[in-house]
Amino acid sequence: MRRLTYISLFFVCLLFASCQKITIEDEPDVPQGKVMARFKVGIYDMVPFDKVNTAKTRSEDIASLCKHLDLAVYEGGERVAKASKDAGDKDFNTLSVSLEPGTYHAVILAHNQDKSPTTTDARKITFNGDMSDTFLWSEDITVAEDKGLDEAVNMHRAVAMVRIITTDVVPENVSTVQLYYTGGSSTLDAIAGEGCVNSRQTVKRTITDDMRGKTATFEIYTFPKGGSDGLKLVVTAISPTGQTVYTHTFENVPVECNQITQYKGALFTNGSSGSDTSSKFLITTNDQWTTLDKTF
Repeated sequence: MRRLTYISLFFVCLLFASCQKITIEDEPDVPQGKVMARFKVGIYDMVPFDKVNTAKTRSEDIASLCKHLDLAVYEGGERVAKASKDAGDKDFNTLSVSLEPGTYHAVILAHNQDKSPTTTDARKITFNGDMSDTFLWSEDITVAEDKGLDEAVNMHRAVAMVRIITTDVVPENVSTVQLYYTGGSSTLDAIAGEGCVNSRQTVKRTITDDMRGKTATFEIYTFPKGGSDGLKLVVTAISPTGQTVYTHTFENVPVECNQITQYKGALFTNGSSGSDTSSKFLITTNDQWTTLDKTF
C-alpha cells in the first residue's frame, strides 16, 4: 500500500513539474536589466469610413478595422525597439517589448497595407504601396524599474479619404482606372501627426467583368500635409491596350484627417472637371466623420 502511495506521489510530482514547465515557457523572455512594456490597443473612438452615415456609432474595435499593428519605441530620436502583430496572431491587440527603465517615445500604427512601414525615424515613417485606412497613437512613456509598463492605447485616424462615386456606368472599353494625386503625403511625422513629404501617389484599380455596365466607387487615402492647398487629383480611365479613354482633373481637393471628401458625377465622359456645381458640408461632432459632398 505504501509503495502504491509513493508511486502515485511520484506521478503527481511529474504532472506538476510538467505544468510548471509549460507556464515558464509561455512567459516572455526578458533580458537581464530590462523590464516588459505592454501596450494594449483598445477601442478606437471614431466611426469607420464605411459607416459614415451611422451617426450613433461611436466606437469600433481596432481589430475590425485593421489587419496589422506596428509598434516602434524611440529614445533620443533613435529607434530602440519594435514589434508587430498581424490579424490572426494570438492576442492581436497586445504588443510587447523589453526595455531598460527610463523615458521613451512610443508610436503604434494600425493599417491594412501589405507591408509594415519603415519606422526608423519617428518623424519620417514611410508607407510603401497603396495607402490604406491608418490609425496612430504617439505618446511619451515612462518604464518603471519595479513594474515595467502596462499602457492602454486609444488610437485616432491619421488619414483623409477622397471618394469618387460615378453616376454613369463603367463602359466596356475601360479596363483600369488610375488615380494620380499630389498635395498629400505617404510619409508620416508621427510626432506632429501629419504628412511631412510632398508625395506623388498613384493608385490603379482593375475593372472586373462584374463592374462593367454599373456605377462604381473609387477611394484613395493620404496623410494630410500642413500648408497644402489640397490635392490635385487626375483620374484616368484606360483601355485594355493602354490608351487613355477619359480623364478628369480635380483641383484643390480639400483633405483633413478623419474627413471624407466625396465627389459624385459622370466620370466616363471626355473633359476635365475642376469646378463644383454644388457643395455641401455635413457638420458633425469631433468624434464622428465629417463629410464634404461635391458634384462634378
